[in-house]
Amino acid sequence: MWILREKEFALLIQGELKGITQFMSNHILLKGRYSPMTIIKSNLELVHNTIEEIWLNEISSDYQKSFLLKEDTLKNAFYYHLRRILSNRFLEQNNLAIFTEFYIPELKQRVDLVVVKIDPVKAEEGYLGDAVKSIIAIVEMKYKGSGATDEVFEKDVEKVLHYSHLYKEDVTKCYVAFIREKYFYADEVTHFLDDNKLDLAKGKLVELLAYWVRDDDTVTWEIIAH
Repeated sequence: MWILREKEFALLIQGELKGITQFMSNHILLKGRYSPMTIIKSNLELVHNTIEEIWLNEISSDYQKSFLLKEDTLKNAFYYHLRRILSNRFLEQNNLAIFTEFYIPELKQRVDLVVVKIDPVKAEEGYLGDAVKSIIAIVEMKYKGSGATDEVFEKDVEKVLHYSHLYKEDVTKCYVAFIREKYFYADEVTHFLDDNKLDLAKGKLVELLAYWVRDDDTVTWEIIAH
């Protein structure tokens, strides 16, 4: 078992730890801000783990420092942190790209943020959007005040669940990232996904949630992986 500290984690993402790929199937735990970390099996799983760590550490910190103003800055912050932590080197070496407002022709809709695998040959020869080979991660975001109803969030969950069926590759994972400035008791919040659709979302959908807890007047940041 490898124990990595925060500095070593950054080096791992940037590809600076020599020979680390042969240990990708082992348990890798992180001490410090990034603990705990799940088993890393590939660079693609590293992307998924990084998205979740950004929610718990970077986005929560931005919120506490009043750096976020509604959904657009949430989207911008997510892009910034994901690009910064994964690094240009990592993205280039793995032919990955991060896009916002990505258009999905099959649904005639735009997605807030995606991580995609690029065909480098097609990218050089034509339109970059046509060079996407596969979608690694889809993230839909909402940042709403106390007046927003549950239906606003549930609608996004349904939309993302639709994405998960459209892209059936094992590498594709869908996320909803919700900041809801409303007070709840600790036992009130479970998930926004309809209980009848839990089986459909298994292994494909992750809810990133933030809300105010009435019991201690703090903001809770959590991850619910279906």
